[in-house]
Amino acid sequence: MRYVITKSGSQRFDFHANWLKLSTAPFLHVSAPSESTDPLLKADKVPWLGTTVIVTKHGHQLKGYQGTVKSVLSGQATASGLKIEIQLASYDPANPFSRAFFDHDDLIEQR
Repeated sequence: MRYVITKSGSQRFDFHANWLKLSTAPFLHVSAPSESTDPLLKADKVPWLGTTVIVTKHGHQLKGYQGTVKSVLSGQATASGLKIEIQLASYDPANPFSRAFFDHDDLIEQR
């Protein structure tokens, strides 16, 4: 048995009855996002994304390693209030493309 569904009068879909699954499109009632006053929350306002940095945290196993900034989290419980996620540039076959979080004060920009 075949069913025909016409969508907007211009498209016609033929299919077997066993292939039909009736569902409704999800709809979520939310208000429009408000304009944030915190410039660090806007992706286009974070100047560090893609910047190459060096880990300088005293006593950390990754001290001296290089990485690229992938994300910045503001409002954290650190001295600077920022946590920065970096993707390490060193190759590790057991964990390729590894990422780590550091306090803003534990990284310096590579020049």
